Order: sequence, then structure tokens, then C-alpha cells
Amino acid sequence: MLEVSLSPQHDPVSFSPWKPSLGKALGDVIALDTETTLIDDVRHWEAPELVLAAATDGQRGYFLTPKTLGSFLRDHRGCQFVMHNAAFDLAVIHKVAPQLDIYRLVERGQVWDTMLQHKLLKLGREGHAANGKGLSTLATCCQEYLGLTLDKDAADASGDAVRLNFGQYLHRPAGEIPRQYLEYLARDTLATLAVHQELRRRTDTLLNSAADQWGYVDAQWLADAQQRYGPLTHHLQLKASIVLREITANGLHIDAVGRRNLKDALGSRQAELRERLRKQGYLAGEPKCNKALQGILRDIQRRHPELSLERTEKKQEFRASKDALEQLRGIEPFVDDLLGFKQCEKLLGSFVDKLFREDVHPSFQPLLTTGRTSSFGELNAQNLPRDPRVRSCFTPHPGNVFIDADYSTIELGTLALAVEAQFGETSEMKRLINAGVDLHRTMAATFYGKPAEQVSGEERGKAKAINFGVPGGMGARGLRGYAAASFGASLTEEEADAMREDWFEQFPEMKTFLAREDHAIRCMAEKLGLSWGAYNEALGRQPRRPIDGSDPYRPEPTVSRMLLKAIKVPEPAKGNGEPYSEQACDYLWSRLQSGIDHLPAKFHQDVRLRRPSPQLQKAVMHAFDRLGVFTLTGRLRANSNFTARHNTIFQGLAADGAKQALWRLWRAGYRIANFIHDEIIVEVPEDSNLAWHEAIVRTQMIDAMSEVVPGVRIGVESAVSTCWHKEAKPILDAQGRRVAWSPPTEEAA
Repeated sequence: MLEVSLSPQHDPVSFSPWKPSLGKALGDVIALDTETTLIDDVRHWEAPELVLAAATDGQRGYFLTPKTLGSFLRDHRGCQFVMHNAAFDLAVIHKVAPQLDIYRLVERGQVWDTMLQHKLLKLGREGHAANGKGLSTLATCCQEYLGLTLDKDAADASGDAVRLNFGQYLHRPAGEIPRQYLEYLARDTLATLAVHQELRRRTDTLLNSAADQWGYVDAQWLADAQQRYGPLTHHLQLKASIVLREITANGLHIDAVGRRNLKDALGSRQAELRERLRKQGYLAGEPKCNKALQGILRDIQRRHPELSLERTEKKQEFRASKDALEQLRGIEPFVDDLLGFKQCEKLLGSFVDKLFREDVHPSFQPLLTTGRTSSFGELNAQNLPRDPRVRSCFTPHPGNVFIDADYSTIELGTLALAVEAQFGETSEMKRLINAGVDLHRTMAATFYGKPAEQVSGEERGKAKAINFGVPGGMGARGLRGYAAASFGASLTEEEADAMREDWFEQFPEMKTFLAREDHAIRCMAEKLGLSWGAYNEALGRQPRRPIDGSDPYRPEPTVSRMLLKAIKVPEPAKGNGEPYSEQACDYLWSRLQSGIDHLPAKFHQDVRLRRPSPQLQKAVMHAFDRLGVFTLTGRLRANSNFTARHNTIFQGLAADGAKQALWRLWRAGYRIANFIHDEIIVEVPEDSNLAWHEAIVRTQMIDAMSEVVPGVRIGVESAVSTCWHKEAKPILDAQGRRVAWSPPTEEAA
């Protein structure tokens, strides 16, 4: 028996080996930790071998070997289990006892992950998901929530790091493992339980005081959401973390011939474009080439005075990024060549050269601030270049085909539901979706005054940019760039502005959803100490108590509006045309300078030198326009600006539904090859009933999304294919059976 305490202030807990004869020996909430052989640096996705596990309810603890772990879990199957990075521990447990189906506990909401609890609490309190290196470790959580230092550098008698050397005791009973190792494991387990308890307490406190956050409905709604999805959607995020780990393990298969052909084609194209640029006076990649580029862009600006090319802040040089030059595409041959060259360079350098193995194993982050996921590591599998030849390099493993399924306009469906359920507006958008209307085509038909069937692909692409861009608060300029970058559509600011107006006419409920709140104005008055009393003092007047008898020094939103006007234009004036006095301007600028740390550093000099501009005004609005926002599933994101709040409402809800779909498909036995926000790619045997599998995948995805988006028609488009390709479509053979689509021979080559 071993006595271990979390700290000198904590009572010691006795740990001993568990035996099947003990049966259920712990309480209903149990922390569980595993120690394993070292994770393979090359095959990091594989679950290592279990050496020893420990479990505790805080009163007593037990050590569990690979032989006893399964029996222990069966005897405690009605308990709640707490782990840190549960996806890893569950994978280790499943490897030891696959017949146990440990993941059934996840479906029942019996597993807690303190790492995800920590991330969700951070998101709800501070507005970020603690995704940086070292920000979500058990040691970090122990320090933050318990005020204790967890010694992760403990060494054994030989001076070797304990946490890295459990592997030497593989297949050894606990009695033969040195005390330092047992204490290390036991203490981690005690820490996990204590952190969980504190996280639950702080999460409850946060939610009990969150009624003033944007998107909050009522107490019953929040209680139902926490019951269904876990506090702050913990249970949903746990499911996603488990399946994303499995997707990493599955890997994406690479077609070696396709990769080689793509590399050769890109190399030839890059050489051709390099020569064309040279003939126009630009030596790409050569020393001092930027000087020549600036001269060329200066000439282009002279030829096109109607366009405003972006410049850098400090040197006022022309920006040469893809986004900055996109407006010149199709207008200036030099820019077309330069953008083409940059694309080849990016494809070759950041993508093709990574595909040197049969399989690539991208890693995934299960929770971003919006609720979406991200990909990193060996490959960013969620943000690949748009060139169709890139995706077609990814093929199913031999003997399989892909089923590529993605939700149709799901974020418009989640938007429509949220506007009704969270903001009490009758949704015309929801009515049209449920009637089976193509919102992009209908929007384009309305704007261009033509029947829906006559809308071109380009016109539909423009409408798509409006439908997805306006709900996040984009203006005309933002929509123009968004249309070009995301849909390859050329949209003028005039068109964008007009289509935006049509959009609000089509969906009047969105006027309420996108109405600018007064939160930023109020927050600015509070944080900068703006009041009528202080304002009058600055002007040499006697502060007067307002008519309602309130404190003359209370924060006053009207003074905030005056400040915004003063920092926008050189000569601000009142509504009657009377200019602001010098004393008034001095007061307003001095108050802003007192809160200069709220602003991005690049605007500090403008404030000190009192240089007004629309850009400064916008920066100030953004800095103070911060508020928490709830998804309909009950996840809270703090400190969100206007755009982030609105995007979170519908993007976060769609992300939760897609994560639920991932879980359903994985539990149904499907091998998932990739997950891209609203798109899921699975592999099935090529000689199986493809139509049946396709129908199952679609049904599972629709049912999963319908759980979080009830009452809205959910559409899923799918195709069976021999490679990952945007143009893949459903096809049948001569006997009417579903067969796999393949790209045209010339493209495949």
C-alpha cells in the first residue's frame, strides 16, 4: 500500500493494486490515468502499450495492470470517469480491452476530459480555447485551478525522467515498479480529479451568471442544452476529439503517379511564368526584385487611378499578396502572371513536397473559438489549394473508394434556426429552406431579374458570397474580396452593396439579427470614464446633476459618440454644425489616450499625435465592441466583436452538428479519411453495395445534424469516387448500379 497526497495541505490517499475480488471499490466519480511506453515519434497516431493505470475517487486509489483494467471498468461501468486528454487514454484502454467497448461510456455522457473542460471554460471566460503549446497540460491546469505545482520533471534513482521511462516496466506488476513511478502516477490521478471538481464549480458559476450574454434564451433552454451536450458542449467536443484522433490514424492515401505528374506540371508552368515575368522586368526570387516590383505596381496604379492598391503601414509600399492584387486579376497581364507564379510556388513548396509517402497523417485541433476544428502537422487537410489536381492526388487505400458527402448550405440553415430560436424572429430564410429552394440561385435571380433556371454559375457564385458573407457583418468592400477569394466571382462594390440591400429585403428577419447594438458605446464610456460631469469640468463648467437625479459622473454613451466623431475627422462638429471646441477635443483625445492599451499597437502613435481617421475610429469601435455569445447548443464564447459574435451563432452550431455526424459515422464502423468543416470523406470497399453505403452515410449525417438543428430541412450531397475531387458526381452503370466517378483521363494524367 502506498500513501500519496496531492500536496502537504491535502490528506493522503492510499493506493494499492486492484483485484477482481474487490469488485466495485470506488465511488461514482473516478479519475483515471494511464502510463504507457513512449509514443513513437514517427507513428505518433498509434496508441502505445499500457504499462500501468491508476484510478481514484479521492478517498482511496488503485493501480491497474493491463490484465485487470478491463475487469475494473466493467465493475465500475455505472460510474463517471475523469481523464486529462481522454481521447488518448481511451485509445490506450481500447487497445488493451477492445471487447469492453469503452466508447459506450462516452455515448452515455460518463466520461469527462479536464483538458476540454479547461479549453471550454477559457473560451467562455476569456474568448480563446487555450490551444497554444503548454496552455492545456495537466500541470498548467493544476497551477491555475488548484494553485499547486505538479512536478513533471521528477527523476528516478538513476536520474532518468520518470514520465519518459515507464516503458521499462512493461508487463511488470505494480509491486515491482519503483516507488517514484507509482507516486508520479498516483499524484497525476489525484490532480486530475481535483482539477475536474474545480472546473465543474467554475463552469457552473460562469453559466449561472451568463444571462446577459448575446444569444442567451432562458434558464430552461440552457439547462436542456447542458443536459444534452454537456456543460459548454463538453460531451460533443469529446466525441469530436476521439474521432479526429482516429482520422489521423487512418491517414490520407497518396497517388504517387498523380503526385509526380502534378509536380512536373507545376514545375513547367512555374518556369514558363518566371520567363514571362522576366520579360516584363521582374526577376522573381532574385535580390532586389522588390524594387522592380514596386516600380511595376506604381505604373499599374497610374494606369488605373479608379483602383486603390493596398500599401504597407510603415514604408507605404504596395502590397503584393494574393488578396491585395486580386482586384487586378483579368485586368493586368503582369498581375495574372505574378499570381500564377505565386500559386505554383506555394503548391510546390508548401504542399507537393510534403507528399513523399504512401500515406500522410494530418493532425486535428478539435476546438477553435468558433467551435470549428482545424488541421495541422504533416498536412493541413482542411485548407488545401483550390487547384483540382491537388485534391485528386488523394485516393482511397487500395481496394476502396471514397464516399464524399457534404452538407448543402448548412450554415444558412443554422442561421435561420438561430434567428428564430435565440432571437424570436420569424424566419423567411427557414421557410424557403424547408420548401427546398436553392437560396443562392433565388438570390441571384432576384438581383438580376431573371428566372432561376437562367442564372449562370458566376451569378450564383456572387449570390453565394452575399448569402454567406452578409450574416457575419461584411460590407461591400469585404464582400468583393470574399467573393473573389472564396468563390472565384468578380463582384464590384456597387454590385455588392445593391445585392446586400436585396438580401435584407428578401430576409427581413436579418435586419434585427444584424442590428448594431449599443454595447460598444456603453463599454467605451465605462472603460474610458466618459461622463457629462468630467466633460463639463474639462470645458470649465460646473458639473450639473442630470434631470433624473443620477450621478453626473456615471458613464455616458452620448459622450462616447462624441469621441468617435472627434477621432474620425479633423474638424468634428455637432449636429447643428457647430464645431467641437478645443477643450472638448482635448478632453476626448486625452480620455482615449488613457485607455490606449485597449487598442492595437499600430494605432498608438495616431492617438498620441491626435491624428483622426476612419481607420482609427473603426479600430476603437472594434476594441470596445466585445461581448460573450452563446451557440444554441450552449457553448459560450467570451470577448467577441460584432463579426465574431454573428459568425459564431451559425458557424458554431453547424460545427456541432457536423461533429455529431462524425461520431455517428465512426460508431457505425466507417473508416473516415478526412473531415473539412461540413464535408466528410469515408472509405468503403470498392466491391461493396456502394448505393447502400452512400445512403447510410447521408442518413447518418442528416439525422446527426437534425439533432442540433431541429425543424430545418437538412440536405447532404454525396458522390462515390476514385479520388478526392470537387467535380465528383453520382453515376450509374448500364445496370443502374452505383459506381465510382473518376476524373477525365487527361486531368488524371
